[in-house]
Amino acid sequence: MRSDHSRERGEAGRPVGVAFNDAQRARQGDVFIQPDDRYVVRGMKDREHIFEMAGELITSLNRSNQAHLLKLRRGERRPITEEEFAVFQERFK
Repeated sequence: MRSDHSRERGEAGRPVGVAFNDAQRARQGDVFIQPDDRYVVRGMKDREHIFEMAGELITSLNRSNQAHLLKLRRGERRPITEEEFAVFQERFK
């Protein structure tokens, strides 16, 4: 399910169309959680997707790995645990 925001971003040329494919193919090391309890999924070619915990796509964008690592260092996201990843996988079957 896509939010109004993600539909707008898709129309603006953001990579929202591949978001669910990236989520379904994601390995544990590709998934992070923000302090606002949203998933961050890192895809190929610097794609990044933000999902609500229930699975709704918020937005997609291109973010370099360097910018991603900076967000990790600043505590703006954290790696997902094994238990959290199991829940994530169930939501994105």
